[in-house]
Amino acid sequence: MMDAEGAYWYHAHPRTKSTTGYPDLIWDKPYVKNDRYLGVAFKPGMGQDNSEVRMCDWRCFDAIDTMNNMYAGLGVKPKYVIADIDTYRKGPEDDLYANFPVNYLKIDKTPGPDDDYSPILKSLRDGNFFATTGEILIRNYSVAGTGNQRTITADVDWTFPLSFVEVVWSDGKKVDRQVISATESAPFGTKHFAIPFDATGRAWVRFAVWDSAGDGAFVQPVWVSPPKTNPTAGSR
Repeated sequence: MMDAEGAYWYHAHPRTKSTTGYPDLIWDKPYVKNDRYLGVAFKPGMGQDNSEVRMCDWRCFDAIDTMNNMYAGLGVKPKYVIADIDTYRKGPEDDLYANFPVNYLKIDKTPGPDDDYSPILKSLRDGNFFATTGEILIRNYSVAGTGNQRTITADVDWTFPLSFVEVVWSDGKKVDRQVISATESAPFGTKHFAIPFDATGRAWVRFAVWDSAGDGAFVQPVWVSPPKTNPTAGSR
């Protein structure tokens, strides 16, 4: 059905509520390794520990870091963390804009009601987007260069003073990171980051920004060396 309809799926509120134990219990299943499966939802409010420096660290980021270590080199696309909300019934007093994380997709234009929505799905599947709690924007991002010497570049705008930016990577087994303090930043700032990155032996890399109020924005993981296409991955 997913292939026939061009659809994708992911886990809402990973490792909690009705998704307790997931995606861990089905990491080895072919329908999770499949490219029709995108990853997990970014819902920081559930089980949130405000003493942590990263929202949804274990439930969200540990889940996809583990999956991407397991699937590195298999010919599938990376798994992502996708900003997700529950809408249900809302009243006039509900302040949606201030309280929901969002995804910013890199597409040519926002489709209208009668337009083709496949560019949105393609942007999600390709990881061509960033997620944010709203206070931080990552306007441009790239892993520039070739070979082992790469550069992580990002143009970042923020509201509250930043706490740190980080480059997170793995060799397919162990997750490591470079944390760069940004406590000298003033409120309502903007900066171009260019961070050297040694790609030797790395399987994937991602970038994130966190501010002094605990808010964050992050891009999606990318394979450092793109794998060969897997004809059974379910991507079209």
